[in-house]
Amino acid sequence: MKPLAALEAFWQKVTVPAPLFPELARPYGSFFGNPNFFMPRRDYLNFFDWDYFYETKPLRRTLEELVDLKALRDKTALPRLLVSATNLRKGQIEYFYSDSRDYELTLDHIVASGSLQPAFPMTTIGKESYWDGGLFDNTPLGAVLDHLNDAPGVDRTVHVLNLFPNTAAIPNTMPEVAARMKNLQFANKSLEDVKLLRRFNEVAALMEALESVPNGNPLEDHPAYQAIKDRGYLRVPRIVPITPPEATTQFGDADFSPEAIQERAKKGEEQTEKALKEAGLR
Repeated sequence: MKPLAALEAFWQKVTVPAPLFPELARPYGSFFGNPNFFMPRRDYLNFFDWDYFYETKPLRRTLEELVDLKALRDKTALPRLLVSATNLRKGQIEYFYSDSRDYELTLDHIVASGSLQPAFPMTTIGKESYWDGGLFDNTPLGAVLDHLNDAPGVDRTVHVLNLFPNTAAIPNTMPEVAARMKNLQFANKSLEDVKLLRRFNEVAALMEALESVPNGNPLEDHPAYQAIKDRGYLRVPRIVPITPPEATTQFGDADFSPEAIQERAKKGEEQTEKALKEAGLR
């Protein structure tokens, strides 16, 4: 199955119609489980020992059906895939690449990248345990840029899909406070990083100017110059952020009703078109 078709199929599978629910209660239908994504634990007698609420075995079955596992393990497959997860023991984010020479990307890495507590269990890979990478950094822009130095001089555009907007109204109730905290936790925190990275464009320009000096680069043998040259350098590409216009409510991200899925798709398309036009790409 082609990637776009698989993505469409995924959203169809995880939609929770909840036809017996009243319209106002339909957004909360997934609280009782999502057959193709997650289901509530049933070992109620062990409730006080729980460290998560839902089992994610249905998600793994869905991914096994939709993901091309052979392509996932193919280190030459394009486009390349990068996922992140938070290492619980180290307290650091880790990145897993489809073209890594040290390991093969598996469904474990994919599931680990979405092991969001306290809803879902941690994922163990080897001797390490992981939670969702978004708990540490929901916009791992630096990791993406690290993989762009393999083709210096190529004009690149990075599209950043923000799940939560940075701006929102001031909260006035406890539910609004909880929702605002969630939005801030997972909002895009890369703006200052981008400002800093853009200063490196001047370094890249200086390197190019030195290498084009007619009589040879006077700093060719300088240790600092050699260090930058050996490490590789690139100009920060054009970055196009695509952000939802409204903040998510406290349980809005758990709404898998048909109406919510369709509304997200509609708004996502609208915001994408707007962002591309503003960037001059439409």
